[in-house]
Amino acid sequence: MTWISIATAYCDSVPLVIIAGQIEDQTLHTNGEAFQELNISGLTMAILKHTLKVNPNECIQKALKYAVNIAVDGRPGPVLLELTTDTSLNETKNHRFVQTKARLQSLENSIEMAKRLIETARKPVIFVGGGVIASGGADSLREVVKLTRIPVVSSLMGIGSIEASNPFYLGMLGMHGTFAANKAVHHCDLLISIGVRFSDRVTGRISGFSPSSKKIHVDIDPAEINKIISVDLPIVSDAKEFLNKLKNQLDDRKINENAGSWISEAMEWKRTVPRFDRSNSILSPQSVIRLLSDHSTKDTVVVTDVGQHQIWTAHHYAFTRPRTLITSGGLGTMGYGLPAAIGAAAAIPGRPVICVSGDGSFQMNLQELITAVKYQLPLKIAILNNGYLGMVRQWQELFYQRRYSQVKVCSPNFAQLAQAYGVAGFSAQTEEEAKQVILEAFQKTGPVLIEFNIMEEENVYPMVPPNHNNHQTILSR
Repeated sequence: MTWISIATAYCDSVPLVIIAGQIEDQTLHTNGEAFQELNISGLTMAILKHTLKVNPNECIQKALKYAVNIAVDGRPGPVLLELTTDTSLNETKNHRFVQTKARLQSLENSIEMAKRLIETARKPVIFVGGGVIASGGADSLREVVKLTRIPVVSSLMGIGSIEASNPFYLGMLGMHGTFAANKAVHHCDLLISIGVRFSDRVTGRISGFSPSSKKIHVDIDPAEINKIISVDLPIVSDAKEFLNKLKNQLDDRKINENAGSWISEAMEWKRTVPRFDRSNSILSPQSVIRLLSDHSTKDTVVVTDVGQHQIWTAHHYAFTRPRTLITSGGLGTMGYGLPAAIGAAAAIPGRPVICVSGDGSFQMNLQELITAVKYQLPLKIAILNNGYLGMVRQWQELFYQRRYSQVKVCSPNFAQLAQAYGVAGFSAQTEEEAKQVILEAFQKTGPVLIEFNIMEEENVYPMVPPNHNNHQTILSR
């Protein structure tokens, strides 16, 4: 499981230092024949930002400092530090770590060019990703949007950079993006992309992505610029620094004069949303997520697994702050939710943490319930149980004529399973029961699990079919 964790960090630009044990230095390089010898760096090279091996005559502290600085500098990512057994026997001294950052090029000329493009655009859209949150630039983004009133869309990893309730936020872009976000990006004449990497889940058919727009791409990693989408103005910069300098240069009167009617049109598109069943006789997943949101505080951290529940959470939970959604957006790692939620609860004591999972994803790492019990973490686990690997079933329904294969999940009684681990367990079949168990569960201080038995064949909408343009959105069956 370690390699897929490294790959997840690599795809989501998470700073991670992996300290791996290795056999003693003098017996290395024996063609893999020494006991427990493995070419760890060779096996993981494609999913690492950097790899280091510390030998007995080298200083562990210096190597660790170097590894940490590489992991966090520029575009964050995983770094492997191999320690041989004879190295790890050496005594170490106390060492103070000082983080260093690379100096980026001057932004003055780029800001001026971006300013001219923005002030003359008639249909501008801002597209933000995880880079805005990683840079600490969410507040700066909100100030720019307040000044300019330019509509904003986000990637999955950019959720929380602007409040879900902000009138100028159109929602998530891409395959499961909102109608308004996909429509606006398709028809805009200027796309200002900040801290994004244009993954296939965002672009749809590349040749049809935002076809009429000029494009600004701001990213701290120069390798990401012009890699997938050709842009008119490439800017290598920290997202927060760019936003701060931009807001001091813009003339909001020019923007509102040119783009006023466009802003109104984009706001109107927000009214087009998929409908879902709200009857009390059946429990819809959308209702569950909204109930969890309604009963949570603004500083609650929500962690999801991967599947339909991940997208329902993105659409129906009212995120208001950055770093309150933790999810595997780049690789889509099933089984990610519970371990990540445990890590979040341990790292930020005192803040509530909710883990939203599905009956398929949860069973990949459910043994970690014992860790939550051991440390009595204030973790609330919500399992949306529909009896399927829901996202795979949805694809088989829509694109393979309902020829279902290997998608039916046989699950235990999750509430009873939780109790066997020493976790308080609840279940709900209707919306009224869901309200009651959420109220009761949220009053408990230790780990709690709630099994929500939702409708079996509910689909995630909107959805853009594969190899289609983003404006070709399916809103319902």
